[in-house]
Amino acid sequence: MQCEELEKEKCNLVEELGVYFERNEAFSPLSARIFSVMVLTGEDGITFEELLEKLEASKSSISTNLQLLQSTGKITYFTKTGDRKRYFKIAPDQMLVRLDEKIEQWKKEKELLEKVHCYKVRYLQNNRDSDPDNAGLLFNRHYIKFAEQMLNNLINLKENISNTINR
Repeated sequence: MQCEELEKEKCNLVEELGVYFERNEAFSPLSARIFSVMVLTGEDGITFEELLEKLEASKSSISTNLQLLQSTGKITYFTKTGDRKRYFKIAPDQMLVRLDEKIEQWKKEKELLEKVHCYKVRYLQNNRDSDPDNAGLLFNRHYIKFAEQMLNNLINLKENISNTINR
Protein backbone atom coordinates (compact mmCIF):
# COMPACT_ATOMS: atom_id res chain seq x y z
CA MET A 1 0.00 0.00 0.00
CA GLN A 2 2.74 2.45 0.95
CA CYS A 3 4.59 1.67 -2.27
CA GLU A 4 1.52 2.53 -4.34
CA GLU A 5 1.09 5.85 -2.51
CA LEU A 6 4.74 6.68 -3.04
CA GLU A 7 4.48 5.87 -6.75
CA LYS A 8 1.36 8.05 -7.06
CA GLU A 9 3.17 10.89 -5.28
CA LYS A 10 6.10 10.46 -7.69
CA CYS A 11 3.76 10.63 -10.72
CA ASN A 12 2.15 13.80 -9.38
CA LEU A 13 5.56 15.32 -8.70
CA VAL A 14 6.76 14.44 -12.22
CA GLU A 15 3.76 16.30 -13.58
CA GLU A 16 4.25 19.31 -11.29
CA LEU A 17 7.97 19.51 -12.05
CA GLY A 18 7.20 19.00 -15.74
CA VAL A 19 4.92 22.03 -15.83
CA TYR A 20 7.60 24.04 -14.01
CA PHE A 21 10.32 23.05 -16.50
CA GLU A 22 8.04 23.74 -19.46
CA ARG A 23 7.44 27.28 -18.24
CA ASN A 24 10.87 28.13 -16.86
CA GLU A 25 13.28 26.17 -19.03
CA ALA A 26 11.35 26.30 -22.32
CA PHE A 27 11.29 22.49 -22.50
CA SER A 28 8.77 20.65 -24.62
CA PRO A 29 6.17 18.82 -22.50
CA LEU A 30 7.84 15.43 -22.96
CA SER A 31 11.38 16.77 -22.41
CA ALA A 32 10.13 18.39 -19.23
CA ARG A 33 8.65 15.09 -18.00
CA ILE A 34 11.83 13.17 -18.89
CA PHE A 35 13.95 15.72 -17.03
CA SER A 36 11.55 15.56 -14.06
CA VAL A 37 11.85 11.78 -13.87
CA MET A 38 15.63 12.19 -13.85
CA VAL A 39 15.46 14.75 -11.04
CA LEU A 40 13.63 12.17 -8.94
CA THR A 41 15.81 9.25 -10.07
CA GLY A 42 19.12 10.90 -9.21
CA GLU A 43 22.55 9.40 -9.75
CA ASP A 44 21.21 5.88 -10.35
CA GLY A 45 20.01 6.97 -13.76
CA ILE A 46 17.11 5.58 -15.73
CA THR A 47 17.04 3.43 -18.85
CA PHE A 48 15.24 4.12 -22.11
CA GLU A 49 12.90 1.21 -21.39
CA GLU A 50 12.03 2.55 -17.93
CA LEU A 51 11.23 5.95 -19.44
CA LEU A 52 8.96 4.27 -22.00
CA GLU A 53 7.09 2.51 -19.22
CA LYS A 54 6.82 5.50 -16.87
CA LEU A 55 5.87 8.14 -19.43
CA GLU A 56 3.79 5.99 -21.76
CA ALA A 57 5.10 7.78 -24.85
CA SER A 58 6.27 6.35 -28.16
CA LYS A 59 9.83 5.12 -28.65
CA SER A 60 10.52 7.78 -31.26
CA SER A 61 9.21 10.59 -29.04
CA ILE A 62 11.28 9.46 -26.06
CA SER A 63 14.34 8.99 -28.28
CA THR A 64 13.97 12.42 -29.92
CA ASN A 65 13.57 14.18 -26.59
CA LEU A 66 16.49 12.32 -25.02
CA GLN A 67 18.68 13.41 -27.95
CA LEU A 68 17.49 17.00 -27.54
CA LEU A 69 18.25 17.02 -23.81
CA GLN A 70 21.69 15.50 -24.47
CA SER A 71 22.52 17.96 -27.26
CA THR A 72 21.70 20.90 -24.97
CA GLY A 73 23.88 19.48 -22.19
CA LYS A 74 20.98 18.97 -19.79
CA ILE A 75 21.45 15.21 -19.45
CA THR A 76 24.13 12.62 -20.02
CA TYR A 77 24.29 8.85 -20.01
CA PHE A 78 26.54 6.18 -18.59
CA THR A 79 26.82 2.42 -18.81
CA LYS A 80 27.33 -0.21 -16.15
CA THR A 81 29.90 -2.97 -16.45
CA GLY A 82 28.29 -6.10 -17.89
CA ASP A 83 25.10 -4.24 -18.82
CA ARG A 84 24.51 -3.09 -22.39
CA LYS A 85 21.86 -0.56 -21.41
CA ARG A 86 22.46 3.17 -21.26
CA TYR A 87 21.42 4.93 -18.05
CA PHE A 88 20.40 8.56 -18.39
CA LYS A 89 20.81 11.18 -15.67
CA ILE A 90 21.02 14.93 -15.28
CA ALA A 91 24.42 16.27 -16.36
CA PRO A 92 26.66 16.71 -13.30
CA ASP A 93 27.32 20.39 -14.01
CA GLN A 94 23.68 21.22 -14.76
CA MET A 95 23.02 22.86 -11.38
CA LEU A 96 26.10 25.06 -11.77
CA VAL A 97 25.06 26.03 -15.30
CA ARG A 98 21.58 26.99 -14.05
CA LEU A 99 23.11 29.03 -11.22
CA ASP A 100 25.39 30.83 -13.70
CA GLU A 101 22.32 31.72 -15.76
CA LYS A 102 20.48 33.03 -12.68
CA ILE A 103 23.55 35.02 -11.59
CA GLU A 104 23.78 36.66 -15.03
CA GLN A 105 20.06 37.41 -14.97
CA TRP A 106 20.32 39.15 -11.57
CA LYS A 107 23.46 41.05 -12.63
CA LYS A 108 21.60 42.41 -15.64
CA GLU A 109 18.56 43.29 -13.54
CA LYS A 110 20.72 45.12 -10.98
CA GLU A 111 22.53 46.97 -13.76
CA LEU A 112 19.23 48.11 -15.26
CA LEU A 113 17.87 49.15 -11.86
CA GLU A 114 20.98 51.25 -11.27
CA LYS A 115 20.56 52.95 -14.65
CA VAL A 116 16.91 53.69 -13.88
CA HIS A 117 17.91 55.08 -10.49
CA CYS A 118 20.56 57.39 -12.03
CA TYR A 119 18.07 58.61 -14.60
CA LYS A 120 15.43 59.35 -11.95
CA VAL A 121 17.93 61.26 -9.80
CA ARG A 122 18.98 63.41 -12.78
CA TYR A 123 15.35 63.92 -13.75
CA LEU A 124 14.45 65.10 -10.26
CA GLN A 125 17.46 67.44 -10.18
CA ASN A 126 16.34 69.05 -13.45
CA ASN A 127 12.68 69.35 -12.46
CA ARG A 128 12.42 71.53 -9.41
CA ASP A 129 8.65 70.92 -9.29
CA SER A 130 9.20 67.23 -8.52
CA ASP A 131 9.28 65.73 -5.05
CA PRO A 132 12.96 65.10 -4.13
CA ASP A 133 11.85 62.31 -1.75
CA ASN A 134 10.13 60.57 -4.63
CA ALA A 135 8.64 57.23 -3.58
CA GLY A 136 9.84 55.73 -6.85
CA LEU A 137 13.45 56.45 -5.86
CA LEU A 138 12.96 54.82 -2.49
CA PHE A 139 11.44 51.73 -4.11
CA ASN A 140 14.28 51.68 -6.64
CA ARG A 141 16.93 51.83 -3.90
CA HIS A 142 15.24 48.97 -2.01
CA TYR A 143 15.04 46.91 -5.19
CA ILE A 144 18.73 47.51 -5.99
CA LYS A 145 19.61 46.36 -2.46
CA PHE A 146 17.42 43.28 -2.90
CA ALA A 147 19.06 42.48 -6.26
CA GLU A 148 22.49 42.77 -4.64
CA GLN A 149 21.46 40.36 -1.88
CA MET A 150 20.04 37.89 -4.40
CA LEU A 151 23.25 38.06 -6.40
CA ASN A 152 25.40 37.45 -3.29
CA ASN A 153 23.17 34.55 -2.19
CA LEU A 154 23.37 32.92 -5.63
CA ILE A 155 27.14 33.33 -5.76
CA ASN A 156 27.47 31.80 -2.26
CA LEU A 157 25.17 28.93 -3.23
CA LYS A 158 27.24 28.25 -6.34
CA GLU A 159 30.46 28.19 -4.28
CA ASN A 160 28.90 25.81 -1.74
CA ILE A 161 27.62 23.47 -4.46
CA SER A 162 30.98 23.57 -6.26
CA ASN A 163 32.77 22.68 -3.02
CA THR A 164 30.32 19.83 -2.39
CA ILE A 165 30.74 18.45 -5.92
CA ASN A 166 34.53 18.65 -5.76
CA ARG A 167 34.73 16.68 -2.49
